[in-house]
Amino acid sequence: MNAIAPYLAAIHLHDLLQDAEVARRAKLAESSQPSIRAWRRRLGRFLAFAARSVDPSIGERSSNRRGARAMAA
Repeated sequence: MNAIAPYLAAIHLHDLLQDAEVARRAKLAESSQPSIRAWRRRLGRFLAFAARSVDPSIGERSSNRRGARAMAA
């Protein structure tokens, strides 16, 4: 058993390193996802729709601003 111990330790260390790499990649993937929950995005879209239905010029102003930013970038 003593002759095999270094090999078993190396295999165990390799497994630990792989698990750490998978955990690191998962954490990076989560941080790149939007942090705003889906229900909050839907609520924002609903409120924007409601504002546009009350005052249609809101949609025109926001689309013009977005277009100006897109042209500058």
